Amino acid sequence: MMIVNHLPRFCLVPFAALLLAAAPVEAPRFESQLAAAAALVDANKTSDALVILDAMRTVTELPLERGQIDGLRSFALARANRLPEARQAIEASIASSASPSLLLLRQLFLLRAFDGDSKGAGDALLLIAATDPKGLNTLPMEMVNAVVRAAQGDGNRGFDLDYALVTAGWAPPEATVAHLDWARLRLITGLVAGDRSDEARTVLAGILNPVVLVRLGVDRRFVALWPEIERRLGPGADIADAAYVGAAKARFDTRPDSLIARMGYAEALNIASREPEATRLLDVVKTPEELARLTDSEIWLVNLHAQLLGDASNVDAALGRLAALNATPPNGRPNMIATIVSEVMLAQHLGRSEQTLTLADAARAKLPEKGDTAQLYLAQARACALADLGRNDEAATAAAALVAAPAANDGAYLATMICLGRNDAAAAAIIRRLADPAERTGMLFDLQPFLINDRPGVMDARGRAGLRALKARADVKAAYLKAGRDLPAAVAPPR
Repeated sequence: MMIVNHLPRFCLVPFAALLLAAAPVEAPRFESQLAAAAALVDANKTSDALVILDAMRTVTELPLERGQIDGLRSFALARANRLPEARQAIEASIASSASPSLLLLRQLFLLRAFDGDSKGAGDALLLIAATDPKGLNTLPMEMVNAVVRAAQGDGNRGFDLDYALVTAGWAPPEATVAHLDWARLRLITGLVAGDRSDEARTVLAGILNPVVLVRLGVDRRFVALWPEIERRLGPGADIADAAYVGAAKARFDTRPDSLIARMGYAEALNIASREPEATRLLDVVKTPEELARLTDSEIWLVNLHAQLLGDASNVDAALGRLAALNATPPNGRPNMIATIVSEVMLAQHLGRSEQTLTLADAARAKLPEKGDTAQLYLAQARACALADLGRNDEAATAAAALVAAPAANDGAYLATMICLGRNDAAAAAIIRRLADPAERTGMLFDLQPFLINDRPGVMDARGRAGLRALKARADVKAAYLKAGRDLPAAVAPPR
């Protein structure tokens, strides 16, 4: 499976001359030829560079020289978009080097990741973490995250990658505080499962996001950590909120032009129940031209702004924000699949049932094939909107794909069963998720009183009411109490 659908050229071709500086050689003629080829690569004359490099390769049997040639050939081949050959060349180069440079290891990671080889890319990550930990921050975060996601559930593989990243101090410039804390959450889960609670406490000390602290604080697997978590949260989670907002603000103050840092600060304000401040902070990037220039990571700023506007009952503004973004060209932004789905889901959660159906019909043609996760979210939105309109037979038909494969999208399936009033099926879905180690923490969090208690104007009031009723059922309650708890009222955040 392809991890990303495009690889920026600048990721593949740093200044080729750096390759020479990283590995000087003794033979003057060899060095001058290699320098000439490097200059041609930098000048984008890849064909000429490859003529020189291929000729050099035929006349040397020395592993060190072949390694240097193959390293530079990889950059030339990548620039020529001959990626399979570029990968072969970089792997040959590294195999010939006793201590490959970060430049070569970075190229190895990028080419393996782009080739869809998650395991091979993960091996490269582990090697970089062991030899040049700061070099991890030079890798595109999107690609690192994709490799780590692909490893989750693969035995100890996901744990090994999270351990390497966290202990190496991975903190790429485009990461928010929250990004880093989700990796720590996964690592703590693995450490506790391996009876390594002391190490888990060390990792816990680095977590700032109150949402992550709460997730750990309601799951019985982490009961040994609960006293420390409650201390870190403080009354009403105010201590944790203040620390998180402070860290996010410091990151934003250092990089005020960064939309990612702005978004991270707004996320922290939102979690601290300072929604008006967060909304004002996100009221940027509104013209079609500005929206089209957003990167794949930056588009989440618009999504968060729309959600906050919806929470404040500014329905037209919320939907208009996502509509404006989704009207721009994709421009190699795969996350726009998610923002297209978000627009449909937001309309449904805000009670715009007819508009939901119109948006879902338009979105269906833009998204991947039937059965894809995104299409299953559309099925949820359609089923719930039709149920709200009293068109129950049509709602059941819309939900058919979810009913046929509940595990394909657990969240969408549960929400749809609530919308259709199929309480037994919904209860079974909750119990199943509470029993699943990978789903348990998220399900416990979703059932916390501060999230499902009713309040005027709240989005998706029907879904909240459904979760409250289900949580009170004897079978669900028993499964809930076996897996976790409600966060004590003294430290529960107000919502």
